[in-house]
Amino acid sequence: MSFIQATTPINITPNTLANTMATGLLGDQTNLANLEQQISTGNAINQASDNPAGAAQLLRLQAGLTRANQYQSNANDGTGWLTLANSTATSILNQLQSVRSLVEGVSGSSLTGNASILQTTADQVSAAMQNLLNLANTTYAGGQPIFAGTGGATDPGTGAMIAYDASGTYVGAGKAPTRTVAPGTSIPVSITGPAIFGSGTGSLLGQNGILQRIVNDLNQTNPPGSTVGGSLSDLPSAYTALQGALTQAESATGTLGAQQDSLQSFATQASDSVSALTQQLGNLQSTNMAEAITSLQLQQTSYQEALYATSQLSTDSLAKYL
Repeated sequence: MSFIQATTPINITPNTLANTMATGLLGDQTNLANLEQQISTGNAINQASDNPAGAAQLLRLQAGLTRANQYQSNANDGTGWLTLANSTATSILNQLQSVRSLVEGVSGSSLTGNASILQTTADQVSAAMQNLLNLANTTYAGGQPIFAGTGGATDPGTGAMIAYDASGTYVGAGKAPTRTVAPGTSIPVSITGPAIFGSGTGSLLGQNGILQRIVNDLNQTNPPGSTVGGSLSDLPSAYTALQGALTQAESATGTLGAQQDSLQSFATQASDSVSALTQQLGNLQSTNMAEAITSLQLQQTSYQEALYATSQLSTDSLAKYL
């Protein structure tokens, strides 16, 4: 194999020079096209070959922005749930405090034999019990009951999803729904019905629930379907149970408030991340118009000069007509 020595003369034919110049012109045309595309689209990177390192960073930022947007959407949806749950819990507490006041009003021995007052009070407690049942079946955006966990049943009368049936029996299932608001972080967006209305003998609702027992005691009856008898002598016991249920409802309301505060904090973080990533994407992707237009003008001038120079290489070369 022979090697070209440094002293070996190199002959460059007109065709070789023309081909070299033509290749350079094609490169100039590509640069012009890229600059024109950047100006027309407003994007500094339109394909990976424009800036491989920048394109890789762009993909990472876009993936991060997608995640941040999803976290923000989850947090906003969860905030809607918790806002409704907190409002409903406040209404539940108001109803229970009203019932407590009613029961305290008939605790005096002077009212023991006043059947009219007892009946009126029983009717008011029954109305409060129905109001609480309605609150227990509150749904978010007309869909999932907020206290049904991840379950629930369909009301045969209305076709709506419910957490408690007409008898006051809990028909929900599972834990409270959650929303993922950060990597590895999920926050409950409600609580289950038993967490605020109690369960078993401590349940507020149902035929054997605390409120029905109070009604039975005030009416001094044992209505059909109830296994708990009623008499005024039982009222103090039912009142004590009501106090405990009210304490549990207050604790559940505090839990909802803490969950909402936490979720709002994550919502703010997600919003800040979206803003920061959007700005970084803009800085990386957006074309500097003033710089791009100046570069385009210089490139066009250089291209025209190269065209002229190439055309003068040889009058016999086809490069003249490129």
